[in-house]
Amino acid sequence: MTKRERVERASALVLPDRPPFVPAVYEHKAALIGRRPSEVCRDADMLVEALLKELEVYDPDAPVVGLDVYNVEAEALGCPVRYFDASNDVPAVAAPVIETPRDLDRMGLPDPERDGRMPLFLKAARRLHRLKGPDMIVRGAVTGPFSLACALAGTEELLVATSEAPGFVRKLVEFCAGVSAAYGRSFLAAGLDVVLFDSKASPGAASPRVFREFVLPAYRDIVVPALAGAGARRIPLIIGGDTTPILEDLLRTGATQLLCDAGADLEAFKKRCREERRSFRVSVDARLVHRGPPAAIRAEGLRILEAAGGQPGFLFGCGVVAYDTPPENVLALREALDLFMRA
Repeated sequence: MTKRERVERASALVLPDRPPFVPAVYEHKAALIGRRPSEVCRDADMLVEALLKELEVYDPDAPVVGLDVYNVEAEALGCPVRYFDASNDVPAVAAPVIETPRDLDRMGLPDPERDGRMPLFLKAARRLHRLKGPDMIVRGAVTGPFSLACALAGTEELLVATSEAPGFVRKLVEFCAGVSAAYGRSFLAAGLDVVLFDSKASPGAASPRVFREFVLPAYRDIVVPALAGAGARRIPLIIGGDTTPILEDLLRTGATQLLCDAGADLEAFKKRCREERRSFRVSVDARLVHRGPPAAIRAEGLRILEAAGGQPGFLFGCGVVAYDTPPENVLALREALDLFMRA
């Protein structure tokens, strides 16, 4: 079975030959080629080299073309991004660009083919898709609307505004939903899949009320219909942390795949995803993968696989792999998968 067939079957809630392996490798892919994240995220050739190295070392089933996944759209909209040419730190938005509603009124949708680094990531994605597309699904990283709104306006300021200026927040999140949809459509037009990242909408960062009032409508009414209308058959929504308190609202977004991150209620996710016919990715804690040891990672991976690996729609992965994670720690996840399949 090819990697493409494996992911397609899991997404269609049909058991594949084994659970798809989808570790969250973003900045860590730069380490695999001995480069800094700030180098690789600004050079399409290096990015493709790093993606190919990730495939060689870890053999994932559906790689993601993304590195500093929450910066690209914000930068295209005018946010300054701080790069680190003398360290291995991950680039980050340096300052917001929206302070008043008038700032938003002056802002237009970016062109994914022209603005910021969006064309660079599209170029790398197209190249990888040409090389590997027949046998595997290549996915483009897209920032979700709430996380993008936080980058544009500042996280604390936006959270305060959800109570003091809800109309402005709603307008801003709707604008950001349009950006997410436009960038996602560009990946889809090139024959790729998309993955939506929106961890600022996690209950650990915002409240379930904020999700229900501002985030859910953006996905349900704008992002998911736009991507589905552009031909997306798989629309994963990745929100880290314990998202059990917003599980019902996550299901209402229309996303076809959810993330059960470390700390979330696995049994609740299994039950509700089975009932609502959604696929779901379960992650080994990123902190464990970072610190090891491999034996503990294998044990935790095997525990998760034994608990959920037999349910249709299950994908196996981990939280975001830190830049300096020893490769043997990530490989321990593959070893857990092998042990599960031999049992």
